Amino acid sequence: MDRTLTNQTPDLSNADSALFDRILAGHLATISQVEYFRENFGNAESRWKKDGTRVTIVDETISDELFLLLQKDFPDDDYCSEEALETPEPIPTEAEFCWILDPVDGTNNYAVGVPECCISLGLLRHGVPVYGFIYDYGRDNLLQGGKNFGSIEGTNPVSAADELVNEKLTFCMHFPIPPHILTTLSPALNIWRIRCPGSAAIGLANVATGRLDGCLEFRPKPWDCAAGYPICEGAGAAFHFLNKPVFPLHSFSPDMESCPFRVGSAIFHQEVMGALERNKPD
Repeated sequence: MDRTLTNQTPDLSNADSALFDRILAGHLATISQVEYFRENFGNAESRWKKDGTRVTIVDETISDELFLLLQKDFPDDDYCSEEALETPEPIPTEAEFCWILDPVDGTNNYAVGVPECCISLGLLRHGVPVYGFIYDYGRDNLLQGGKNFGSIEGTNPVSAADELVNEKLTFCMHFPIPPHILTTLSPALNIWRIRCPGSAAIGLANVATGRLDGCLEFRPKPWDCAAGYPICEGAGAAFHFLNKPVFPLHSFSPDMESCPFRVGSAIFHQEVMGALERNKPD
């Protein structure tokens, strides 16, 4: 396997200079952490946070090091990480550009040596994701893109599925899900093909690359989708929040509430929403 990641990006001719510079910097900053990510896979010291989630020294180190690189060139941008220190109140995000990082998405997988894990970095402008980077450890490749630029995996353009990937709808969804939703979807769950990779960002990556029809998530946080949102849009998938949209983002906290979403092909949205409506309790 080639262990050198490409420096290629999609066509950025539509980007103004401020956005162009940040996309290139985000690309290089993500790549700069890949070797460290690889070296510690399955061996990183970890502990449990008070919310019951696992964190490794790699989460914390990448969070610090990646942002330090970006802050050298863009000191006035906002920087938000899953591993940020908790504050009594959410911190306002007031700058034109904001970076949202999940340094290790799929930490449980990463810590025990399951390759469904990634680095996920999203770039927001005026609170809305415009570009994303996902280093997919399992495929050892960098996926990136945005709505106005298209999306690529390595050097290859990618497109979301426009027909069923398999003989039946196949998509990413993680459990547990709200009991009333489980009851509503139960008839369809016996038909659909559900994938649970243990990383929402990896699920989004597989939507953008056409390996899944869609992704339906009920427990994600903004850092889980800040990169995958624009990458999926760049690949032609439609993204919708199930409740109030979290973007544009006006404030940030590691204790933010979940932001359920659905993203995928037209067929995916039609089937999922149809099931939710058909089986809704009276």
